[in-house]
Amino acid sequence: MKNYVSIVFALLLSACAVPDTTVKTGSPRPTLVIKGAPADSTLLVDGLVMGPATQFNGDPNVLILEEGLHQIVIKQAGVTIHTEKTVISNGESRTVTINAGVK
Repeated sequence: MKNYVSIVFALLLSACAVPDTTVKTGSPRPTLVIKGAPADSTLLVDGLVMGPATQFNGDPNVLILEEGLHQIVIKQAGVTIHTEKTVISNGESRTVTINAGVK
């Protein structure tokens, strides 16, 4: 009887093993790359300052965004030199090219 209880206990204990779990993330978040920005320009996304526009030139840094509609603004010495609205989806990389002197 003692052996029988030990075997049943061992079987019940083995049923309590750690479950096999897998974590999956959804699609990768969208990214933004700024090309051709002047050295002293600033990037604003949806009215928020992200930092120097040259920082997000894709080599190696990109700006990770949420998907949806975004207002992209590049300013140099407080003057807007580029502005656009863009819709960006998960897994997408959007490149904004700045043409010097063109608004």
